Amino acid sequence: MSLHKLDFVFLVKANTPKKSLSTLMSALLTAGFNFQARPGSAHSTLLFVQLSAASYTELVQQDLVKCFEFGVTVKDDAPADRTQLVYHYLTGSKQVSGMGITPGRGEWAFVDAIMPVSGYLSDASLGARTQKSLASASLQTSTFRKVYGTGIAMYFEFLKHYVGYLVLLSVFGAVAYSKSKNYSMTYTFVNLVGSVVFILTWKRRERYLASVWGVQNSHKLEQHDAEVSSLNKDFELKSTYKHGKRHDGARFMKQWAFVPVALVFVTVLFAVQMLCFTVEIFTAEIYDGPLQSLLKLIPTVALAVFVPVLTIVYKMTVNKYVAWECHDNKYSQYDSFLAKTFILNFLTGYVPLLVTSFVYLPFAHLIQDYLPEIKATLTTKIPESKFMLHYLAKVKRQEDFIINQDRLNSQFFFFMVTNQVIALVLKYALPLILPRVINFVKTKVLKKEPEAPIYYSSEEDKWLDTVRKSIALPEFNLHDDFGSLALQFGYLAMFGPVWTLAPAVCLIFNVIIFKLDTWKLASGKYYRPPVPSRRDLIHPWDQAFLILAWLGSVISPVVTSFYRNGTKPPKTLGQFAFDKASINVSSSVLLMLTLFFSEHLFFGLYIIGSKASRLILTKEEELTNFLDNDLRVRKDYYSNLVQLKADVSDSSEWKSQTEQEAMQTAQAASLTGISSKGEEQANLRARKGKGDKIINVKDAEGHTTEAIIDDNQHIPMEDVKELEAKLAQNAKKSKKA
Repeated sequence: MSLHKLDFVFLVKANTPKKSLSTLMSALLTAGFNFQARPGSAHSTLLFVQLSAASYTELVQQDLVKCFEFGVTVKDDAPADRTQLVYHYLTGSKQVSGMGITPGRGEWAFVDAIMPVSGYLSDASLGARTQKSLASASLQTSTFRKVYGTGIAMYFEFLKHYVGYLVLLSVFGAVAYSKSKNYSMTYTFVNLVGSVVFILTWKRRERYLASVWGVQNSHKLEQHDAEVSSLNKDFELKSTYKHGKRHDGARFMKQWAFVPVALVFVTVLFAVQMLCFTVEIFTAEIYDGPLQSLLKLIPTVALAVFVPVLTIVYKMTVNKYVAWECHDNKYSQYDSFLAKTFILNFLTGYVPLLVTSFVYLPFAHLIQDYLPEIKATLTTKIPESKFMLHYLAKVKRQEDFIINQDRLNSQFFFFMVTNQVIALVLKYALPLILPRVINFVKTKVLKKEPEAPIYYSSEEDKWLDTVRKSIALPEFNLHDDFGSLALQFGYLAMFGPVWTLAPAVCLIFNVIIFKLDTWKLASGKYYRPPVPSRRDLIHPWDQAFLILAWLGSVISPVVTSFYRNGTKPPKTLGQFAFDKASINVSSSVLLMLTLFFSEHLFFGLYIIGSKASRLILTKEEELTNFLDNDLRVRKDYYSNLVQLKADVSDSSEWKSQTEQEAMQTAQAASLTGISSKGEEQANLRARKGKGDKIINVKDAEGHTTEAIIDDNQHIPMEDVKELEAKLAQNAKKSKKA
């Protein structure tokens, strides 16, 4: 089988009925695909497909017509462009001229996965080249678009831009730390202005990249894909489609109906967080009995277990709810998913610091006056017969009670350093270590017999083994990567003044993340080759970053005002019972003015900067803006320039199987459980009768091979001969191919 221009591979479940498999193959043939079947692992079948030149030419032309409506000037000439178009053709609904193949659902439930044969599967040198770049000091992003598509390229461009922002912020942070250690008001406003400038410069960079890549307005194309698919098939001189905003009243009502559901989860999460916080304060600050160091860890462990479980349940609920909303495009579907998960992620990430800043440090001193009542209550409620509980119910004396004034600093250090180290280990080390541990447990602890040795009759068998391993890996998810960056940005925007060296720490982590994410995509050890997507925005994450920056303009100045003067007098808020608190505000009027100024400064800079950035256009942006406004020019542009760029040639080396031949291979794989062990092992397993065992033995030359221990229960010989004939015929055709 030639690896030249393979498009996708289907993973078909074991024991799939002939009728279902025939339905898939007939649909692929009708849609213009050629295919070949190969044995997968665990009795499954791999069905490799390639779209014919004629069908791909038609697909490109249809795509150009749709792009024509919105001024998208992408050339469809990169490998990722072909993969993106073919995937959209395979999985897109029939309303958008797709085949509607949905793995694991409906009539396609027997299809486990659809994986692109791209990235490290089509370019064996990609992993080695990427590994060499890990030691480079620069952050190269030039190849991402062609290999992985503009969606992933946008992520790496954003990460690179974010690293540049952190370089500048780290310099200011280091200067502030050398002068005033932490809680510098000057640094607070530098951080505020820097976050606005970062967002504005990224939006400027984003528009430039979209114009250079020719994907401007592609989000509009995705939103209106169903409507424009049936229009302008003959390149009409005048468009007949109105580009107005669509309003789906039913979907709008469904989205608002989710508010009570979200409130239930948010209430449960907040209640558990406050309960754990109360228990932690009691065990760490009030309790004076034995095992204090152990007991104060209980709420932390409980929260660490509860939050991931609640998050999983919540995401499952959100996924089902979003499916019920019936979105007709992935753009609005992704938008809805992020909006529903943002609040829970916010509470999970930032509530501990918010509670410490605005509840514990300002009001924890009030507990001191109530210590006698707390002790009396515990003594009264616990019966005298329960001696052990009486022994544990010890409370500190009033004069021994001390507020942990370093709590905010230590918490912020944990989130900036310890938590990010843990995240790196879980994200990059655990996926490599866990399979080895599982394999060790299977072979050493459970004492299971290892699989028979794998023989490779050709280079194709080695490559097929890589495919089998790859298709078992999870899909690459940009949502998680953007989410971790947004969480980090929120910490810096809202609590950056707590430790002004935090940007430098985040800078180091993000450079490491950039390198490891690059290697992760190319190594084939973490993810399948990603399906490319056409993106001109990082939306809706740009809105998430904007909201976090706005919250930073409110929270950061208040935190700095509270704690920059320490806990010594003067405390002008003493009339509000803050005279013994760990906050020190020189003037309540100045506090209000600072808060008012910081928030208005944020909005003023953002509004003025947004309008100013749109006045500066590059040549690429001027061209795309002109094309967006002139349908006739766009038609000529597509007809004369773009269409000629796409490579639609066929592979002369590809030899497609007939439906009958592919069916025979699939049946043999299902019967024999081939796992890249060659035709000899397939034949051996075909002879294996009921009750027989396959063992490893040494042949005459000392090589390990397989043999059957017979228990004299044989299958009918006519069945064996029929299967032998099929396998022999298959072997001849594979050699010819």
